[in-house]
Amino acid sequence: MVGKVWQKAGMNFFQFLQTKVFLRNFAASVIITVILAALVLWMLKGYTHHGESVTVPSLLGMMPNQLNQLETIDYFDVIIVDSVYDARLPKGSVAIQDPLPGANVKKNRKIYLTLVSTLPEKVAMPNLIDLTLRQAKATLETYGLRLGEVKYVPDIAQNAVLGQNYQGHPIPAGQVILKGSTIELRVGQSVGSGRVLIPFLLGKSREEALKLLGDRYLTLGDETYEDDASPETARVYSQSPSFVKGMLINAGQTVSLVFRDPDNFDFDEYLNLMVVDTLDLRMEDQ
Repeated sequence: MVGKVWQKAGMNFFQFLQTKVFLRNFAASVIITVILAALVLWMLKGYTHHGESVTVPSLLGMMPNQLNQLETIDYFDVIIVDSVYDARLPKGSVAIQDPLPGANVKKNRKIYLTLVSTLPEKVAMPNLIDLTLRQAKATLETYGLRLGEVKYVPDIAQNAVLGQNYQGHPIPAGQVILKGSTIELRVGQSVGSGRVLIPFLLGKSREEALKLLGDRYLTLGDETYEDDASPETARVYSQSPSFVKGMLINAGQTVSLVFRDPDNFDFDEYLNLMVVDTLDLRMEDQ
């Protein structure tokens, strides 16, 4: 009896599936589902800007008030997140950007900027006393400070830092100063080697001259730049005391230099006029 009832119900269900009412409602539901799915996909595409991309412009070196001059800047949301000090870059300009220039991103992407701060960071002056000159220089670089004039004084502690000065005055360890500040040092030089040979500096770059002076425990004195010469490219035209082969001067003594621009002065011809002995020693110093 039960089996007949189920058999009859199954036949009625399959018969219902074949009726026009069911087929019409089923077709309508399929059409509505397809329309809704297409509508959702279209809305998502518009919301996420699918398939659309723009190239990130280079903002490096620009000031914040210059960003609006870019035609594509409206495609992005620019956010300033940090600042960093860099003496080589204009203060207030863009130092770092993320994403990088040239990247392809979607419209309305955020661009995070790091600007060059107007003031350098501050650091505590390290204690350089009793360090060797090489150790002191490395320590200053670690703290973001610069090594300035080095004065050699007779002392049993050879090549050891005896004093540290800032702007001509002693500076104690721990005093807070700006990064990039220049520190002058007094360095000991053995009493037994109080006289040194004066080096031949003519034709040398400033960097080369400073190295030769340091190797002889001598100190750079006055600097004069003729021809509007740049310290980066200028070469030594004259030195005081003047070079004399075999001449001894006191360790720690200052040597003043006059520089000229090699583009405006023929150093090769100038040096070729030197006597043979001078040229021989010039080659030894190289």
